[in-house]
Amino acid sequence: MQLLKGRVSAICGTHTHVGTDDQEITDGTYYVTDIGMTGCRDNVIGMESDIPIKKALTGLGGHFNVPNNCKSIMQIAIIKIDENGKSNDGFKIKIYDDKEEVISHCIVN
Repeated sequence: MQLLKGRVSAICGTHTHVGTDDQEITDGTYYVTDIGMTGCRDNVIGMESDIPIKKALTGLGGHFNVPNNCKSIMQIAIIKIDENGKSNDGFKIKIYDDKEEVISHCIVN
């Protein structure tokens, strides 16, 4: 963040599949460590669990399959950017399969 702070509108990390709510805006740059995955939340990285667990335990891979039924989650970050390209507000929305919504607002420094 330090290298790009104030020089870019946003820095959004992803791919750990576990969303963080550590959002902040500093010097006009929005930051979140991990937006989080959208997909099945009760499996391993959104896939049926047998092959990923087998790979982790034995090193032997296989085809990862998306389950037909699962508890799902959608995560998205919404960032407001002004006419100068600076972020001035942001929040993250998580929507679960049971329609529960969690909205987390960012800290503006």
